[in-house]
Amino acid sequence: MRRILGTSLALLALLALLTLSASCEQRRVTCTAAHGGFAAKYTLKPGSKRGEGACDTLKGEIIGIEKYNPRQAGNPQRPDPTRAHLAVRASGIAFPAFAAQGAQVELGPTALDALGDFASVDPDGSDVCAVPSFTEATLSIPAYEEPPPPDAPEGTPPTQHPAVDISYAWSNFRIYVTAAYPGTQIVGELTYTQDGCSASYSVVGLYPAVECAPGGVPDPSLCDPHPDLANGRAFGSGINPDFADRVTCDAETGLCVLTSLPEELR
Repeated sequence: MRRILGTSLALLALLALLTLSASCEQRRVTCTAAHGGFAAKYTLKPGSKRGEGACDTLKGEIIGIEKYNPRQAGNPQRPDPTRAHLAVRASGIAFPAFAAQGAQVELGPTALDALGDFASVDPDGSDVCAVPSFTEATLSIPAYEEPPPPDAPEGTPPTQHPAVDISYAWSNFRIYVTAAYPGTQIVGELTYTQDGCSASYSVVGLYPAVECAPGGVPDPSLCDPHPDLANGRAFGSGINPDFADRVTCDAETGLCVLTSLPEELR
C-alpha cells in the first residue's frame, strides 16, 4: 500500500513538473511594433533612380511607428482585435511640415502618416508580421519667407524656405515579433520622390532610435546598452543588450543602426 501511494505521489509530482515546464514556454504574441522612434538606415537600390535631382542621396533618418487596432464596426467604443494597422511618419516629412505650420504657412496636399494593414494579427511560423502596402505619405509646401526672431540683431534678413514637394511610399514591411523582441527590428522598402525625382531604397529599422554623433563625431559608446559609470554614463542606450554585437554608430546618419538582421528577416 505504501509502495502504491509513493508511486502515485511520484507520478503526480512528475505531472506537476511537466505542467510547470509547459507553462514556462514563451507565449506567442500578436503582431505589433515598438511604439516610438526607429533608427532607419536606407540603402539605395542600384538603377532605381528616375528623373533629375537629389532623391537618391538619402542615408536614413528617424521614423515614428505606431501599431493600433481599428474600432469595431458595431461597437466604436472598443478596438477590433481581429484587425491591426501600422502608421509610419518619417522625420523628413514631419519636420518641414511643423516648421511651415509654425510660420503659419498654408500647406498644399499633405498626408504626414502612411497607413498600412497587417496581413494577419498573428505572426507567421517564423515570428514575422507583414505589412505589404501603405497609403502614400505626401507633403507640399509653397516657398515662403520666415521673419527673423524678435531677439535677432537689427537688419537680420528673413529666412528663405524653398518649395517642398515630397512623398514617401513604403512597402513590404516585415517585423520580427516575439515576447523577447516585441517588434523592435524592421525591414522594408521605400520609394522616395522629391520634385519629380524618385529612387527606391531597402530599409532596416531599429528601436529605439539613439543618436550617437554629438557635434557630428560618431561615438560608438553611445550605442552601448550597458551603463559606463567610469565615463559618466549612468544608463545604457536603451537598445536591447541582445543586439550589442549587431549595432554600430552610423557616421552617415548619426544613429545607432543594425549591422546584421536576425535570420527570420534576412
